[in-house]
Amino acid sequence: MPQPRLSLPLISADPLHVSVTRGGAEESCHLVDLALCDAGGTVLMGLGDIERQLFPRSAMKPLQAIALAELWEEMSEAGRLAPAEFSLICASHNGQLEHVEAVNGLLKRHNLTSKSLSCGPQWSSDQQTLIRQARDLVAPDPVHNNCSGKHAGMLVLARLMGVEPDGYADITHPVQQRILGVLEAMTGIDLMTWPRGIDGCGAPALSAPLGNWARGMAMFAGGGEMSAGREAACARIRDGIAAAPHLIAGDRRLCSALAQSYGTKITAKTGAEGVYALSFHEFGLGAMLKVRDGNERAAHAAVGALLHALGYDQSDDVHHFTRRQLQNWAGAHVGEINVGGPLAGF
Repeated sequence: MPQPRLSLPLISADPLHVSVTRGGAEESCHLVDLALCDAGGTVLMGLGDIERQLFPRSAMKPLQAIALAELWEEMSEAGRLAPAEFSLICASHNGQLEHVEAVNGLLKRHNLTSKSLSCGPQWSSDQQTLIRQARDLVAPDPVHNNCSGKHAGMLVLARLMGVEPDGYADITHPVQQRILGVLEAMTGIDLMTWPRGIDGCGAPALSAPLGNWARGMAMFAGGGEMSAGREAACARIRDGIAAAPHLIAGDRRLCSALAQSYGTKITAKTGAEGVYALSFHEFGLGAMLKVRDGNERAAHAAVGALLHALGYDQSDDVHHFTRRQLQNWAGAHVGEINVGGPLAGF
């Protein structure tokens, strides 16, 4: 087990300060709120506003997937999700060929098609994948949506629950109500008392304080008391992501680099608008961080600072994202992205 490089607890009203420098001068800066909790909700690292209302967006996908993973024993032998498919249903993927084929395969095994997906079609946000999509397709299909794995999993969940899949993304649908119950148990809060909206993929976007989401990731890490079935479900998801790092995101993505590098030791998931969730399975701890202005590069830098502070060394693939240098189009080093504030130097 790694040894933290600082003393915990560390509580500070100051958020992380991610500085973007050029020519030795700060050009831009981003502020990051971060909570690291145990499964009882005790804050071991609280930087900035840990009570800040947060929409975790896709960062809560591993917690959402528990509702389906708990029914694994009830699936037929042919219909049971393979380990890699748990990675897929937690993914915010690039829409690469491997992702598309995996989603289509999951749907086909359960007699479903991409026409049932309500997430909508999407061109990839990954430039190289987008170019290939444009060359090969007249228009993207919902299966290319970065959340198509999650939506396919929700359709499978509807089948297992014996309910009609129509309207499965609506908060009042039995599928979403089952997922909601899991999320509330993991975060320890009544989520319906907090503002909610609709995510980019059409599924419910729920909010709660930053610290509660961190507590949920600590529960996922195995740090709390859960039923044997839920504990096994969390382990299936953890192991599935570790077994198929490329499915959780894809080429040129930090989520895949983290899963490849740390395997079952750390489960990490990005969310839109500068959010990152992490479960540290060796410690039984969970973390959630939010960049106040929603910047992704600042979230990557904050993840790197947290990993280093907790004693984790970083592979070159992970370090590429977390301590990135600024380069111009010719490849010359022209600036840096560094973390200041309570984790300065990490």
